[in-house]
Amino acid sequence: MDKRLLEIVVNNLYAGVYLTDGKGTTIGVNKTFEMMSGIKNEELTGKSMKELVEKGYFSASATLLVLERKAPASVIYNTCTKRRLLARGKPIFNEAGEIEYVVSTVYDLTEIEYKNTVDNEGVGGNLSEENNFVAYSEAMNRVIDLALRVAAVDSTVLIIGESGVGKSHVAEIIHRASKRRNRPMIKVNCAAIPETLIESELFGYEAGAFTGADKRGKPGLFELANHSTIFLDEVAEFPLNVQSKLLGVLQDMEFVKIGSRKPVKVDVRVIAATNKNLYKLVQEGKFREDLYYRLNVVPIHIPPLRERREDIPPLITYFVEKYNKKYGCNKILSTSLINLLINMPWEGNVRELENTIERLIVTSKSDSISIDDYNYIFRENDMDFTKMGLDKIMEEYEKRILSQAKILYKTTRKMAEALRTSQSTIVRKLKKYGII
Repeated sequence: MDKRLLEIVVNNLYAGVYLTDGKGTTIGVNKTFEMMSGIKNEELTGKSMKELVEKGYFSASATLLVLERKAPASVIYNTCTKRRLLARGKPIFNEAGEIEYVVSTVYDLTEIEYKNTVDNEGVGGNLSEENNFVAYSEAMNRVIDLALRVAAVDSTVLIIGESGVGKSHVAEIIHRASKRRNRPMIKVNCAAIPETLIESELFGYEAGAFTGADKRGKPGLFELANHSTIFLDEVAEFPLNVQSKLLGVLQDMEFVKIGSRKPVKVDVRVIAATNKNLYKLVQEGKFREDLYYRLNVVPIHIPPLRERREDIPPLITYFVEKYNKKYGCNKILSTSLINLLINMPWEGNVRELENTIERLIVTSKSDSISIDDYNYIFRENDMDFTKMGLDKIMEEYEKRILSQAKILYKTTRKMAEALRTSQSTIVRKLKKYGII
């Protein structure tokens, strides 16, 4: 393939391409990246990614993460031109095993801004633009790959994962990479809507349908999501009667408003999410089996943070930079504290990690935050014995002690000596709490 033909191919790819050398200096971008970012090639060429992030061209960089970790990485970020992009960076190594180039494939996740936003309890029109998404682990890169693949079709998706793992971010990727991206995704927190209002919120009602109803009637969220995507977060919280009606929408793409006999046809892509085991709820009679199979067409499982600890260091880096910038600070975390955080169980996942970093940045007196600072800030304040009970409190203290001992003494033998117990006990408890 000659140079001219190669240039034609690269510049007409659906995805943007961003190329840097092994030091993170921009070599060039293709025409697609120029169009989706609104930034010209000549404005970027010759500039380092670090400089571009510091100057606010980009809020984050997959390239910098690739160079730091020497492995593929994915990042969702914002540009100075108010575009939202997903970059998947891949290192290219030379014969000496050094990174010679970083090639990033870039997808446009920008949504059009709409004046008419949805403002109901438990409902939001657009997902937050302020939160970037950082993925380094192989497990999370597989999640992103699957999300991008299903974005091209209209199959129903069920996102499964514990609270705080980033289910709404994955829903955002699917919607914004799909053909429906030019209309706002309707996000519904199913647990936040009172049970008595769920049906009217989802499907709407006609004028005078019930006492207290709006005289003009009201469109439901499925109607507002027509030709777009509806994201049903915490779908397991729907009562059985609503599950029945939701099943009808998924089967026939139509529903009947409260107080009406006329069916309303819609064209809606459904993405659902849950932190519950829906199959177990089906067996217990708490969730309809037929609805479960209708939702579970393409399941995407997001692993908890403790099962992908390699994501923790880049997440810490990102959150420290984010809150330093937000609060006008210049604080850093000590290596020993970072190691402690890496080994913590993180039952609240990424959300808990972010809250922890923000609290450390805001409340620590020193610019260099140590384990002692962490222990002082997170001492007994977190232990609400009225809610936790003695066993849970003791477990939390045990986790902290073991995590710190693992950093200080490195081996289980030395840990056992310091804590005056057997090595087998240390090994058993480390396994119990998922401390590596």
